[in-house]
Order: sequence, then C-alpha cells, then structure tokens
Amino acid sequence: MKILCPFFKDECKGNECAMWKDEKCLIISFMEHIVTVPEEFEERAPIIPEIGGMREVEIPDEIKSATPEELAAELISFAKKELSGEERMFVHKVSQLFWGDKNVERWRMPPEIRLKMGKAEMLSQKQLDTEREIKEREQLEKEKTGLSSLVNLCVDWAKERGLKRVTQADVEAFLMEKNVEILRQTRRSLYALVNVKLRSKR
Repeated sequence: MKILCPFFKDECKGNECAMWKDEKCLIISFMEHIVTVPEEFEERAPIIPEIGGMREVEIPDEIKSATPEELAAELISFAKKELSGEERMFVHKVSQLFWGDKNVERWRMPPEIRLKMGKAEMLSQKQLDTEREIKEREQLEKEKTGLSSLVNLCVDWAKERGLKRVTQADVEAFLMEKNVEILRQTRRSLYALVNVKLRSKR
C-alpha cells in the first residue's frame, strides 16, 4: 500500500527522503512530539481558569466602603508617623506598606478599587504638599523679620576673619557656629545681603 506524504503531496520515499532517519520520518516525529504532553510534565500543565473568569479576590470591607477622601486621611496620618523628620514627605515611599497593613495587594484588586487607591494617594500627597507650603511660608515670614540683625552679625563675623566677601560655604560655617537653622531661601538672601554690605564698606 502506497503511503502519501502529507507535506510533499507525493508517495513517501522512505530512506530516499532527506527527512528520513532511523526508519522514521523526522517531520512526523516532530509533529507527534509537539502535540503530545510528556507524562512527566502532565502534573505541571498550566491550570486553565474556569468559565466566568478567575476566582474573585476578597476586598476588605474597610476598603470597599471607604471613600478616597477617608483613605487619604488615614494615609496622611500613616505617612506623618513613618516619615517623621523628613523635610518633604512622599506618599509613594510608604503607600505599599500602608496597603499591606490592610491586607490589600494593588495588582490583585479590581479596576474600581485600584482607581480608589490611586485617588487616595493623589489626595494625600496634595494635602501633604499644601501643609508643607503653608508651614514654609510661615517660617519664611518669621525669618524675614530677623534677617536684618542676622546680616549684621554675619558682616561682623566676616570682618573678624578678614573676608572682603563671603561664599556660600562661609555662610554655612557662620550659621553652624551660631547654631542657627534657616530655610534655603533665607540663606540665599543672607549671602546676597552680606556681600552687598561688605562691598559698600570698603
């Protein structure tokens, strides 16, 4: 009985075919291999989700019922506790820990919950930045009232050391010696005003 080759649409040539080896057709052997799951791999075959999708992830009630604003308020308190002492607080540094404490994994949550979490993080960062800006403005106003006397002290300090002008490093050394802490903006003003006074008194 003639055997028809399904690939070349001709009679199987057997040993005369370039794809024949060890009394077998290499093409047929290859096709049999890729469509058959080896026995040793059967237990490790991927699990196909049931019809209707994967099992629904359990969402904690406090996350499900809370508004983004309520979650943001909690996240702000958490960030202030964990990032205490930092000049600027960034929510992304503690958000994963915060959600973890609530047994929530963002990547497993449905889209509407991920959206709520993202909004809570955005609101909390905005609130923290606003509080920081208000505090900084208040501090600047306070430092501005004492800047004149600080300039005079720094001018005298510079003259004692024979300096005709001061550098930023000199200003830092002066502040450290006097144990004075001021904002970056005030330091820049101090540097500029001290040099103006030193030039005018030559």
